[in-house]
Amino acid sequence: MKLSQVHVILVGDDSRGIVSSIVADWERAFPQIDLVCVADGEELTRWNSTLLPADHVALGMVSSEVPNIDEAFTGVAHMPLLQDTQWILLTDQDEHTDLATLTSAGHLAAVMRAPCTLGLFLGQAYQVMVAYFLQEGLSRESIIELIGPAPKRAVQGPLLQGLGADEYDMVRELLEGVEEVIGRRPRIRIPAGVDLTRQNTSIAAVHLVLDGQVSLRRETDRGELLLHHATSGLLIGLVSLTRNEKAFFTATTTTPAQVVRLTNEQLRMVIDEKPSVAGTLAVLAIQSLTRRLIRAEDLHMENAVLAEDLEEERAHLAETLEDLKNTRAELVERTRFAMLGELSAGIAHELNNPVTALVRAAEHLGEDLDALLETTPAMAAAHTAMRRARTQAVRSTAQERELVRQIYEVVGDRALARRLVQAGVEDPVEARKLTKRRGKELPAVELGARAGSSLRSVLSASERVIELTASLKGYARPDSEDLKAVDVREGLDDVLRLTNHRLRGIEVERYYEDVPAVLAHPAKLQQVWTNLLVNAAEAIDDEREDAAARGESPARGEDEPLIHVAVECFRDQVMVTITDNGPGIPASVLERIYEPHFTTKAGRVRYGLGMGMAISRSIVEDVGGSITVDSTPGRTRMIVALPAHATLPATPTTPTE
Repeated sequence: MKLSQVHVILVGDDSRGIVSSIVADWERAFPQIDLVCVADGEELTRWNSTLLPADHVALGMVSSEVPNIDEAFTGVAHMPLLQDTQWILLTDQDEHTDLATLTSAGHLAAVMRAPCTLGLFLGQAYQVMVAYFLQEGLSRESIIELIGPAPKRAVQGPLLQGLGADEYDMVRELLEGVEEVIGRRPRIRIPAGVDLTRQNTSIAAVHLVLDGQVSLRRETDRGELLLHHATSGLLIGLVSLTRNEKAFFTATTTTPAQVVRLTNEQLRMVIDEKPSVAGTLAVLAIQSLTRRLIRAEDLHMENAVLAEDLEEERAHLAETLEDLKNTRAELVERTRFAMLGELSAGIAHELNNPVTALVRAAEHLGEDLDALLETTPAMAAAHTAMRRARTQAVRSTAQERELVRQIYEVVGDRALARRLVQAGVEDPVEARKLTKRRGKELPAVELGARAGSSLRSVLSASERVIELTASLKGYARPDSEDLKAVDVREGLDDVLRLTNHRLRGIEVERYYEDVPAVLAHPAKLQQVWTNLLVNAAEAIDDEREDAAARGESPARGEDEPLIHVAVECFRDQVMVTITDNGPGIPASVLERIYEPHFTTKAGRVRYGLGMGMAISRSIVEDVGGSITVDSTPGRTRMIVALPAHATLPATPTTPTE
């Protein structure tokens, strides 16, 4: 580094003579160092642009002649060669409010009153330059060689000698000064656990710890606090002694110690005769207090960290507690379902025998009716109607309407046509014959059809109960029952008959195509249809009640309540679609309908546990199928897709619409 590369900058327009006085003093003290004067921040920026990368701005000075120092130094942050420069403010003002930029950047080295005390100004300037070059990596010898020694009149040196010295060395220096005045002091050997001072007791002397360690403790309302353990310093009791106060701490030796006891009177005598001892005593006191202050700050930070850790732990414990509560609730719920499983098994067992007897009785009744009607030729038509009602294939709504139309064309009476179709008559020729003999055979045919339909319903319901009891047993004790080939149309029709009481006031339309069978557990699959149909019916009923209470129209408008059930085949899947014209499912609810225990029926007289859709999806997915929901206000479609069973041909039926 060359001297020509070292610069000092002075900012000010000399409007009050501060700059000119500084220039004169500078040229006399540091004639070899280049001093550059600029009037304001703009000139400082222009001058900075002339510097080369090898240049060094070792010191900056700014006078209060600059109107706003913050504004003048706004651009300094973008001047790389001034990033490490420290600045001295030379001011003739009593107050400044424009030093935020230099202060926050850590670039304000000193504030000096103008006109300056020459020795103080020169010492301060020289010290700032030395600190700059030390930071640049130069040795003190190289610095003196570069900028010269400090001027003779410059104030140099630390405020107190020895602040950086070893504490034990300072204790020995103090002891030597004391013994030089009042003679050799006896050394006192003290074992561990002895109190040198006691909290709230008077202090009569200080102790110099020559060897060993001492801790500080203080009693509080919350018990004893250990503030320092073997870090209290080598001078015990000086602050309390000099302030004539009682001891703030209890100082206790934590190891065997060697101490020298000095009373207040002895210290006064030594300081009066040897004033330099006062400086040594001050250094020791400052070192001791500094150690305690640092320890206090460490304790404060440790407490802050502990407080944060405790807060995190508290939050973690709160989360854990919430998890435990949820786990407990889940265990209670599982226990309840386990009990329901046991009850289901018991109910299934108790129901199985009487329902089996009911099936046998219905079968015998059918056989007896067959035999009875066969013995009476006059009842042949009733006999035929009964057998036909027991075995007739399921007809869709559209098929029944078409049959009524065909029969009406023959008999010319729509009410009569409807009676004949309900009695199972499908052949127009038979319908014409029965019409001619309306008074004799038609009532018998209707009675036979009703008897056959009732027998079929009893047997269907009984078989449904048997299947449900088997399903209940399966829920309680799952077994390895094989899947069966199931015609979903028959299952849907049975469910529609058995849930007819829940569908009152709602028109049900069926659309059945010829579809293959599917592999499933029949009772479980019927549980799916039951859940979907009942949900649709309840949605319509609930909307009807709510709309009536509000005096509004339902989402379907003037249309009658309707549930449409469709069975179709798409590629290799059997699609069952159940559509209702109820209120629809809100998007916020739609996302949660498969969650266990989630229900929208709170506050109504319903008997579900919020498990219907979750169980239905589980049943369908267990056989490789899926459930999807499409809902808008006024229409909800539940689409169940089941894999077709290719090995079993579908029961031939005529497509309906």
